Amino acid sequence: MTQLAIAALVFVALHLLPALKTREWVISRIGDPAYMGLFSLASTLGFAWMIYAYRNAPASLPLYETGPGLKWFTVVMMLIPFIFVISGTTSRNPSSMLGKDALKTPYRWTGIFAITRHPVMWAIAIWACLHLANRPDATSALLFVPLGILAIAGSLRQEIRKREEFGDDWDTFASQTSFVPFAGILSGKAKLQLRDLGPWKIVTAVGFWIVVLAFHQAIIGVSPIPI
Repeated sequence: MTQLAIAALVFVALHLLPALKTREWVISRIGDPAYMGLFSLASTLGFAWMIYAYRNAPASLPLYETGPGLKWFTVVMMLIPFIFVISGTTSRNPSSMLGKDALKTPYRWTGIFAITRHPVMWAIAIWACLHLANRPDATSALLFVPLGILAIAGSLRQEIRKREEFGDDWDTFASQTSFVPFAGILSGKAKLQLRDLGPWKIVTAVGFWIVVLAFHQAIIGVSPIPI
């Protein structure tokens, strides 16, 4: 478990960098594209290290017993993060690192942005919460809690940075969308029609969802299906 704790600490420290002045200092010397490339690579390697350490960490006692009902609920609900990720990464996303041009869109924000303006970050948070609910032990907490907290904290930090960077354009975007998933739809300021999500995006998300279900045990070592 020590390796997992160190991996989680390194991963958290890495993601504190964008919140510090260090980010601007690095970008001023190597440029924004190079910074984003290196940061993405470091994040991927850090996450892979956490997964490796998690797989090799000793099992710890769960806080409660999980039954097949919760596991089936998780299997079904995990489709939401897949839809969020596919839609968020294949759409012009103002919340992304290169999102400035997306704010020039003249029409009202629909599709995935009617649900939330941070689809990818919320996908990570939902994924972490669902998995922690099914693995309520200290070892799993070292993996899923940092990832979930970083996703929400990162989204909040993006809100501040994007508002400072884009001003009125960001405020217009924010006024038509919501931070919390589905809050804008429930309040009436956003409207969602399934066709706006893009049929091919939903089909792609379902495809990835099926593939992960099929290979989850081989990759992670745990079967998500309670059979």
